[in-house]
Amino acid sequence: MSLHHTILCVDDEQHNLDALYRTLRKEYTVVTALNGEQGLQLLEENRISLIISDQRMPGMTGVEFLEKSLHNHPDIIRIILTGFTDVEDLIGAINTGRVYRYITKPWDPNDLKVTVKRAIESLELSLENRRLFEDVIRLEKLATIGQVASGIAHEVRNQLSVLMGIQLIQSQFPKNELIAQVAEQMLSARNRILSILDEIKAFGRQEIQTIQKEVIAAGDLLDHTVTIVSLDPDCKKIQFDIKVDPCPPIPCDRKRIIQVLINLIRNGAHAMNGEGTMNLTAAHQKGNVQIKVQDFGCGIPEDQIDKIWDPFFTTKGEKGTGLGLEISKRISQAHHGRLRCTSEVGKGTTFILELPC
Repeated sequence: MSLHHTILCVDDEQHNLDALYRTLRKEYTVVTALNGEQGLQLLEENRISLIISDQRMPGMTGVEFLEKSLHNHPDIIRIILTGFTDVEDLIGAINTGRVYRYITKPWDPNDLKVTVKRAIESLELSLENRRLFEDVIRLEKLATIGQVASGIAHEVRNQLSVLMGIQLIQSQFPKNELIAQVAEQMLSARNRILSILDEIKAFGRQEIQTIQKEVIAAGDLLDHTVTIVSLDPDCKKIQFDIKVDPCPPIPCDRKRIIQVLINLIRNGAHAMNGEGTMNLTAAHQKGNVQIKVQDFGCGIPEDQIDKIWDPFFTTKGEKGTGLGLEISKRISQAHHGRLRCTSEVGKGTTFILELPC
């Protein structure tokens, strides 16, 4: 057992809470409440694995409290303590899945420990089974991507070969600066598309190609990224407020990290309907360089914030594939870094890329 599991004990008698705390505190984190209302509040403030609640409490019975806790916390294991023979209420609660066990007062500390241990093991097994099921579904999706991506990549590569014709035009007008500039931009775009195609294929195979690191300043990364996205029609009306604090250079794969930043900026531009100002910052934080991409768009609802990393999940409708953030996250992990997100509906979203320096 370990302290990463937190148990909520609810009882209207303080001496019972003290006894529960003494019994369980060495193996778990224990928080206590004197009534159901306090218990509901603590549920919102803590990540609870198991609830132990007295049945007979003024204002709200244990069964009523546990039933209310189901709405937002269906996975928590629930145990009832009772010194009375509320047989019908307790059996009904157990049969409908609201209560894992009931324990009569006075309880034996050793029996309570065994019951709690088995309850936690049941919870861990349930969560592990769910994770395995989700992994199976995810792998099935990835297999589909792998099959489709190869065919798409082949066709797109064939079409991109047309862009190489710009080199012929440039050779016929070697002194024309405008043609030279357009040629450079077209060939650069072609190379980026080819790189992205390789990433999509690697995504389908769950692979990350070899990271080719070079040492680069955070400010240079941001400047180069802004230069590229300024050519994107969806970002032309976006202004960038760039702030770079003194920080060490970053050993990273320049192309891959720029790919991540471009994806984050394009997501922000979409959230802002293609207009407004985005903040780009870089700072040194505890051995990492932390790069933030902040938009002031519509924000992401709380119930979707964890889903944005899932393959195929997108808020862009037909404009999105739902692959960009998953690829970006794996690129950050390949650098032994981290990509995370905070958001508030109506105020905007901030993506935080942390890279070791």
